[in-house]
Amino acid sequence: MWNTISLHTARNPKLAALLAACMVTTATPLLAAGAAAEGAGQSSSEHAGSRRKADDLSRAFRGAAKDLAPSVVTINTISKTGSKSGATAQAEPGAPMLPPGFRMPAPQQHGPARGTGTGVVISRDGYIVTANHVVADADEIELVFRDGRTAKATVVGLDPGTDIAVLRTDASALEPASFGSSDELEIGEWVVAIGAPFGLEQTVTAGIVSAKGRSDVGLATFESYIQTDAAINPGNSGGPLANLDGEIIGINSAISSRGGGNDGIGFAVPSQVVQRVVDSLIANGRVARGFLGIGVQPADGEMLAGFGAEEEKGVLVNRVEHGSPAERAGLEPGDVITAIAGRAVRTPGELVATIGQIAPGSEIDVRAFRDGRERTLQAVLAEREDDHARRGARDAGAKPMSGLDRLGFALRALTAEDAAAAGIDAEAGALVVERVTPGSPAARAGIEAGDVIRRLGTRTLATPQDARAALDAIAPGASVPALVERNGQARFVLIRPDRAPSDTRD
Repeated sequence: MWNTISLHTARNPKLAALLAACMVTTATPLLAAGAAAEGAGQSSSEHAGSRRKADDLSRAFRGAAKDLAPSVVTINTISKTGSKSGATAQAEPGAPMLPPGFRMPAPQQHGPARGTGTGVVISRDGYIVTANHVVADADEIELVFRDGRTAKATVVGLDPGTDIAVLRTDASALEPASFGSSDELEIGEWVVAIGAPFGLEQTVTAGIVSAKGRSDVGLATFESYIQTDAAINPGNSGGPLANLDGEIIGINSAISSRGGGNDGIGFAVPSQVVQRVVDSLIANGRVARGFLGIGVQPADGEMLAGFGAEEEKGVLVNRVEHGSPAERAGLEPGDVITAIAGRAVRTPGELVATIGQIAPGSEIDVRAFRDGRERTLQAVLAEREDDHARRGARDAGAKPMSGLDRLGFALRALTAEDAAAAGIDAEAGALVVERVTPGSPAARAGIEAGDVIRRLGTRTLATPQDARAALDAIAPGASVPALVERNGQARFVLIRPDRAPSDTRD
């Protein structure tokens, strides 16, 4: 029996303590009682301390919600023609804007489409900020305030590039919220979100800042998101993300969700960006942004080393538009840009967001590597215009050239007719891929017949002889960077030749 008891007590420390207490001699009850009382006192003290900390945090949440709630409005929209984007007006209220592949299914609409989102009052004279996708397709906008009042609103300006919109209402007795500094926000800091998830008005959730400066998410053109795990669901879009002082530090824009609900990854536009956009929309009805005139792509260490960059960071220029500020500044395809206007850039999204935040006409420094040397170029930004789709390239018949069989593709000169048909700029010179050998290094790199090749290595191509010279300048067996343009999109690829002892150059 004792063995049985020992086994149970080994598995249950509390039972062991109880048995030990029952087996002590009569000479120790006061000592045992005193020790128990001391332990209980310590436990009670620790509990009281933890309770005070919890109460302090709870009061901070309550204070932030109390300060902010009067400024938060629920936005109900009606689109008489149905949603054009599929992001706002769905059968379920408050559909969010989701990353590619995670969009909630939109059922068939019959009659006017209705949507729900959130906004926040930012001035006593009726300006309200929300998410662009909440109101972009709306024919009617109704605001619902915390006290139950309703009012109509009109659109002052929309900015799809950041997913921010400004509304105006004639409602009275408005309580505006204040903006805080998203630049001073730290990862791990507590934040609260207030909105109307699934149409449930004035819902408060809390969490922390999970990350800052999230770009290349694929939700908008200019991205520098605050990421948070505060519960954000359909209907929260356009509502405030706030610090514990009740200040707006972001406007909730999207969630990453496979099922349409909160997965703990929400994105908010930082308040520093929101304020600039709001000021421009109120003043001009639009946002003027800087434009440099380049195409860029991410690049790994091997690719960057191939272009002489000393550090494994930066973005690779694959296109410089003719007559652009970039061309006038002296930028070239193959340059590795590491900083814009003193701000380091690691991804294409960071570069685009940085340039987009600078006013047209501003002179900026562009730091870049070329041929193993870092240089700083000065560019005066133009104003960004809407992007236009380019016509796709075509495969035109002409006499092919030979001499690149080692890499598995043949090139021919680009004619003016080719350029006109493909909708590309022929002034800088290029060659057209006539054929690609299946399974060859060129095929493995993704090159296809009809592609336009503007550069091999560091040399711009205008004639077949340029291609030969470019290959002669590259060490035998080394990977060959090629600037490939297809359907109006330019991108560097690495052609990795088959390594063989007899590797030779044409």
